Amino acid sequence: MKTRFLLTFAFLVAFAAPGARAQSFPDGDVFRPLVADPLETRTFLSVIGVDFEETQTTAASVGIGANLGFYRWPGERPGEGWQLGMFAHFASQFDLEGESYPLVNTDFRVGFALSFRSGEFSGRAKIFHQSSHLGDEFILQGNAPDREDLSVELVDVVFAWQRAGWRPYIGASYLYHTDPGTLNKWGIQAGVDYLGTSQVLFGGRLVGGLDVRSHDENNWRAGVSAKLGLAYGRPDPDRRGVTVLLEAYDGPAPFGQFYRDVISYYGVSLQFHH
Repeated sequence: MKTRFLLTFAFLVAFAAPGARAQSFPDGDVFRPLVADPLETRTFLSVIGVDFEETQTTAASVGIGANLGFYRWPGERPGEGWQLGMFAHFASQFDLEGESYPLVNTDFRVGFALSFRSGEFSGRAKIFHQSSHLGDEFILQGNAPDREDLSVELVDVVFAWQRAGWRPYIGASYLYHTDPGTLNKWGIQAGVDYLGTSQVLFGGRLVGGLDVRSHDENNWRAGVSAKLGLAYGRPDPDRRGVTVLLEAYDGPAPFGQFYRDVISYYGVSLQFHH
């Protein structure tokens, strides 16, 4: 994996040699993050009620994510153009009803992204590595599933169309390397976001989204994520502030070590934009 990513990094740096109009290390991205996608790179804190194999518990889900743009080639209007960068993200779940609040699962993602926006159209292609790990205390409690050495590299592509705050999108993913090697390769994604511009409650702007992912590994069983809330702070393109969201999910678990299991959860989330 290390060799592949070093070669990819070298290729992208060569590809991104700045031209006459290229901006080095731009602020933000030309592609706006997907609101409801549970795998999106973001910094957040959620408290959720989880229903898993006839077991109910309360969990904290915590993530820290960052995007670093290398170069942006501006388009005709502000906020448009092409952008190349990298991202890193980890997300963990803690059982708030377990003794000492044990760590249950952690997913690490790191990779590169190429995004664009032109008028009402935008898109993003990512190539990245993900590895997933069970928490030690959770394993010692004796009720953890068998640990799996889960590690994948994949390509993920999404295209979107935006009009009057609404943004439907569609995408696909392909796992080009997997461990274990028996994992099925293809996945599809579709959804819609809404980002309001009017202040509706204490200066907040209405934001929401519905995201649906299906993967061949789960016999195309859909994982459905919905979020609805209020965004406070600076609007696009700065996007600095905090978003308060109600969230719900049903389908194959978006938590790596549990990818074969079907779960549902609901709760409240704080997303931090910086």
